[in-house]
Amino acid sequence: MEKLKICQLIDTYYPVVDGAINVAKFYAHHTNQKENCILAVPKASKKYTDNETFEVVRCFSMSAPESYRCGVPELDAKFKSRMEQEGFDILHTHSPYLMGRYAIKLGKKYKIPVVATLHTQYHQDFERVMHNSKTLVNVAINYIMKVYNKADSVWTVSNRSCEVLRSYGYKGKIEVIRNGTDFVYPENAEELVKRVNDAHGLEGQKNVFLFVGRMCWYKNLKIIIDALNIVKNTNDDFKMIFVGGGFDIDDVKKYVEEVGLSDKCIFTGAIKDKPLLQGYYLRADLLLFPSTFDMAPVTAVEAAAHKLCALMVEGSCSAELLKDGVNGFLAEENAESFSAKIIEIMKTPELYKKIGDVAGATLYRSWEMVAEEVVAKYREVITAYKRKQKALERLKIYRRLKRKQLKAEAEAEAK
Repeated sequence: MEKLKICQLIDTYYPVVDGAINVAKFYAHHTNQKENCILAVPKASKKYTDNETFEVVRCFSMSAPESYRCGVPELDAKFKSRMEQEGFDILHTHSPYLMGRYAIKLGKKYKIPVVATLHTQYHQDFERVMHNSKTLVNVAINYIMKVYNKADSVWTVSNRSCEVLRSYGYKGKIEVIRNGTDFVYPENAEELVKRVNDAHGLEGQKNVFLFVGRMCWYKNLKIIIDALNIVKNTNDDFKMIFVGGGFDIDDVKKYVEEVGLSDKCIFTGAIKDKPLLQGYYLRADLLLFPSTFDMAPVTAVEAAAHKLCALMVEGSCSAELLKDGVNGFLAEENAESFSAKIIEIMKTPELYKKIGDVAGATLYRSWEMVAEEVVAKYREVITAYKRKQKALERLKIYRRLKRKQLKAEAEAEAK
């Protein structure tokens, strides 16, 4: 079968890091293993060298809120020329801003099908950035929905994220393509755990809790801190590790100090050393992830790859596949509920391993598995698109002939 020529697009990219960016990278890397794939992204604000297994094509960009960059492809003639000459079989946009709009325009001009994936709860994003102005939020939602409404195939990363997209007004068909991970359970697990123990003096420490992600308040980090502040009054034999960087990290550290948990919390910053990150997953007993913002956090799949169970918010997109007490734990979206669940789990430490093993067996999914599913879907989208184009062409021909017939009949009647 002839290789597909694929273009993934996203409105921001490294050195900025977030969940959607990582997903776009993994999509490009793994689809490029068997097909031909490039990733179109905005230029970085400072000198940055891409070192990927696939080609990264960058376009003119401008600054955006919260340290992001936004691609402006229409102002980059060289980029546009390159894109128009590639002869792509399919375009896949991972964001609905200017890069997404360009994908729709390029697809229409050259008759290329466009896939658009919803990765983010944009309504929450807009409320935060636009200070809860309903008018501005509605304008922004209407703006991004033009991409999803014009795309040939729309995807999300969980069933509950379908509901989010519906709430924005989307009425078409939605495909659910779940995220994966590159991690596998390592053969040198003990060695990696030792690295973490030695770095933080954790040898023999019970109840090690972990958060991995952007250090931003909208991830519900306050729930973790307030919950642990309650837990320490019952059992203070624990350590909390925060892995990640973000624009709120200084404020988070300050709050931890204010509530008196500085001796219980460890902040590692962002970790690019993958084996070291694996060490943290392996060393932890429980992943605390109270975010209701994330649609399908890669962190949860990474944890499952290391047989680490998670505590999440019941009913959230993040916790869609969790069953309380089976392959994870669920609590309400508040510190009291989280603390009660943590205290309950700490009383039966054997649950950590038991639930973690089930999480590994039921939640793990590799990016290779995702890529196989994605490429198969691409081929379905392309086939359906070609069929639709042929039908439209036949309709045009029919209408043209019908107009000629009606004109001839009118002329004959006039005579």
